[in-house]
Amino acid sequence: MLLAALLPLALITGCGQEKGTGGQLLIFAAASLADAFSEIEESFEENGDVELAFSYGASQALAQQIASGAPADIFIPAGRSPMEFLRQRGALQPDVSDLLTNRLVVVTRSDLEVELGSMEQLTDSIVDRIAVATPDLAPAGRYAREALRTLGLWDDLEPKLVFGADVRAAMAYVESGNTDVAIVYMTDANMARDLDVWDVVPPESYSPVTYPLAVVDRAERDEEATTEFLTFLRGSFAQNVFERHEFQMAVESP
Repeated sequence: MLLAALLPLALITGCGQEKGTGGQLLIFAAASLADAFSEIEESFEENGDVELAFSYGASQALAQQIASGAPADIFIPAGRSPMEFLRQRGALQPDVSDLLTNRLVVVTRSDLEVELGSMEQLTDSIVDRIAVATPDLAPAGRYAREALRTLGLWDDLEPKLVFGADVRAAMAYVESGNTDVAIVYMTDANMARDLDVWDVVPPESYSPVTYPLAVVDRAERDEEATTEFLTFLRGSFAQNVFERHEFQMAVESP
């Protein structure tokens, strides 16, 4: 009952079948990880007896749910700010490590007669509306805002901006034709249908996009299942899945 009350914005997925006595884990993860984790979940459950469930959504919204008592075991947001939010509240175990990296791109409707060679072209009149994730909820929005401010484009483009709850919502706006353009992660653009992808956001214009991973500090967590899953995430199968979805594994500090 607590989970249902605390997760109105998140999508919870799981196998929906009995898994024996191997334990259960609930992973709260950024919306941009959904496609990759669907493959990882299937393989992990086929090769063990731990049952996984995922709650996907805007990273800051997920962090607020955990802070309010949602029974998450593992947290993987898109960006360090939601992780720091929970660390300051004593909600995490001390070991936090970066799992993945990503980057921003621009996607446009295929029927939009424009070829983007630079971000400055977004100021052209042919571009009427631009979707981004809400900066206060999703790191993708904060990265997009940071890039636009660094490039001196924020003030000019702000009247065109349409905000989505997370990066997937922002991409859905352009897929449905409600906006002309969206600024999203490369990993999301890689899954888009009938959209043109433009790798024109200078990487130096925004902070490195990282996906940190931490274990939530709660007594009910299954330690053995947690260790098993974290080991799997660092293995070759998961790495291949992530890279196929255009993520890069983060370089761990020595």
